[in-house]
Amino acid sequence: MNPILASYLRSLLATTLTAVFAIGKLPFLFTAEDWLVVANTVWISAIPVLIRIINPKDTLGTSDKSE
Repeated sequence: MNPILASYLRSLLATTLTAVFAIGKLPFLFTAEDWLVVANTVWISAIPVLIRIINPKDTLGTSDKSE
């Protein structure tokens, strides 16, 4: 799997679960407004990945495949 995609999916899972638990209700009791808060995690979860990509000391943003 592409390491950037894997990093994004891990971040997406963490932020989505955090948003669901922060609302404090079971998902089947969410209002439309609650779901909008959870939907915001789609773009919010890209922030840590972008930070890793622009960090020159992190290998995520490089195209070098050597490990």
